[in-house]
Amino acid sequence: MKRLLLALSPLFVFAWCHLASAQLDSTSAVLLRPGGKAPSRQNLDSSRYKIRAPESRRDDDEIGERPGTVIPSPVTPRKPKSAPVPTTTSEVTVTAPPPTETPVPTPVPPEPVEAAATPITPVAPTAPEVVTEAEPAVKPPVTQQVHELVGGTEEDIIEAKTAIHPQDPRSNVIDIQIAPGYYYNDSSSTYSYRDYTSNGPALGLGMNVWLTPFFGFQSRYFTSVSSSVRSGGTNMIPTEVLAFDAGVRFRKHFGYSRKAAHLNWGLDYHDEMNKINKEATTIIGRKSSGLSVSFEAVMPSSFTYAHTVQVDLRPRMKHTESGTAADVKSGTKSETNAIALSVGGEWTLDRKNRLFWKSQYSVERNLFRGPASEIDPADGQTPDGVAVTNSLMMFYLGFKWGS
Repeated sequence: MKRLLLALSPLFVFAWCHLASAQLDSTSAVLLRPGGKAPSRQNLDSSRYKIRAPESRRDDDEIGERPGTVIPSPVTPRKPKSAPVPTTTSEVTVTAPPPTETPVPTPVPPEPVEAAATPITPVAPTAPEVVTEAEPAVKPPVTQQVHELVGGTEEDIIEAKTAIHPQDPRSNVIDIQIAPGYYYNDSSSTYSYRDYTSNGPALGLGMNVWLTPFFGFQSRYFTSVSSSVRSGGTNMIPTEVLAFDAGVRFRKHFGYSRKAAHLNWGLDYHDEMNKINKEATTIIGRKSSGLSVSFEAVMPSSFTYAHTVQVDLRPRMKHTESGTAADVKSGTKSETNAIALSVGGEWTLDRKNRLFWKSQYSVERNLFRGPASEIDPADGQTPDGVAVTNSLMMFYLGFKWGS
């Protein structure tokens, strides 16, 4: 008996090892488990079976598909695998089922969708738009427009007063001037009653009042002093030469520095006369008046000196002859025009005190129509169409005071 067991022991050992290897072999289809336990999902061979998480789906609205769009399958088609070869054991033979393949959907071409005929709705005619005229801008009053034109706006006035240097004479509101001088008057004509000359000392006065840096008033007065004129050969008759101007002034600034130039221009009433004593028997006086347009440029060359140039235009003046002992008229009607030119300079001591010089030359032309009222004693004839040229030269050296 012992010999029999010893002879069969190798067979039992081989059988035992074969059974143990079949239970532990991962490729075997026979799965042994302990008795009394339920099969567990984790005990399956993970190398042969995998659990795939369910795929998420999105709604059609989220995908944004259009009708007729072909959507490819999210699952890649697999090639069919050959069935595994069944493994035979000494105990049990189990054939593994083939993996289940997911059918690939066949793409279906979209059906053609016939375009729905869109009915054309007739457009109703629109009523023409009513064009409403914009309301015109409200214009400021005339008085305000004139004030801004002649005196500048409030902003301009404030800017000028702030920018002009305190020592600049343009800061003055009022300027008064006095100037002694000398004059020479020549009345030249083919009619002897209007042919004479006079000269002598003179005096000039003037005043400027500036309401703003841009607008003001001006007046000038000139008179000869102790002058005389020859009449009747050797007789000297007292005479007086007078000139008066008054009007408005506008000032144009070309900068506000002390060396900046500025232009004064305006409209004046001009009155000029030669007043001859009534004792004269061979000469007569004259008087001319009218409007005068004046332009004066002030051009500083330094802080203390400035050049001045002035032009006065006097068109269509009214001319009359003043009788003396000889009541004579040079013609029935007359036409008179005049022009004046002056140059000068100013020395600025300070804003309030200045010295100045001025040289002026004016010419007045009188053309008469019709015959003279009296025979010319020089040639014994009565002239017709008398012409007279009256020139006046003046030189001043004076003083200006401002505040």
